[in-house]
Amino acid sequence: MNSDEELSFAYKYPFTSEAKAVVAAQGSAPEQGMDKFLEMARARVEESFRKGTLEYKNMRYGRADYLVSYVYARMLVSALGSRLGVSKYATAEAARSKEALESGDNGDIVHVAKELGLKVAVADDSFKVAFAQFTEKMAGYPDFSLSNFGMHNGHVVLDRHEMAEALRFFITAEITKGLPIKLSDIPQRVVAIAKSIKPPQAQPSGSIQRKGTFAWVEKLLGTPIPDVRHRTVNLVLAPYLVNTKGLSEEEAAKVISEYIDRCKELDPNTNITDSYIRYQCSYAKRRGLKPLSLARARELLGGFLDLGEPRVGR
Repeated sequence: MNSDEELSFAYKYPFTSEAKAVVAAQGSAPEQGMDKFLEMARARVEESFRKGTLEYKNMRYGRADYLVSYVYARMLVSALGSRLGVSKYATAEAARSKEALESGDNGDIVHVAKELGLKVAVADDSFKVAFAQFTEKMAGYPDFSLSNFGMHNGHVVLDRHEMAEALRFFITAEITKGLPIKLSDIPQRVVAIAKSIKPPQAQPSGSIQRKGTFAWVEKLLGTPIPDVRHRTVNLVLAPYLVNTKGLSEEEAAKVISEYIDRCKELDPNTNITDSYIRYQCSYAKRRGLKPLSLARARELLGGFLDLGEPRVGR
């Protein structure tokens, strides 16, 4: 019998060894009880495809069932035979655990980091990672350039949001391990349910979505500007790319980061960091924000970009 503390941790971080032990202790689902977990798993997978994230809820009851549904969700997404489906599912699960990390205590961050092979120390309200370990483990992630973080006594210092965001990359990789599961290892009932799930479709690379009156944002993305870049990121680019164009937070952040790099060629003086960009993409997604109207965009960007003349009413 697992303690409430063990179950709580496993529910938040179903990819951990502790979670696997809790699931094993639950025993195999009886044939008649499998349908419940499959239905929960299908909802889990479909939400990950639809929203690009899974909402973390601080549940008191039903945590064990939700944890078991993670196992079935992995089988369902594997049975779909879609690489993009696996990627979107793993990303959504990692986003959920990241949200749990941000709302949890320091012990969760230290524990999860250790599980993922990263030694983290707590310093007041910040987290320290040894410089050598940071460069070794995070060098492959463009969002985690050392120039974006503080340094103290040979350690890189990250706040809670930055630490949770860093761990999200590792969590995504951890969840992806072993996926897709071989079809021959998946129960036929799971395979049958998977056939009712529509896998996600890849968007054409570089395609321009011209819904409504937002074609001007694509023009902006092709035109670096020397000023008002903070407001451009949070009022225009993040809402447009995430909620109008439908990119994932990761894809949107990459587009914005590359745009800001081009802007720096005009004027390198900016304190816009990759962490700031990621936060704005996440915030825009959570709030369902839409970009500025063309009229307001003219007020903000009119001095840097030709957005055409405003229409004059009769």
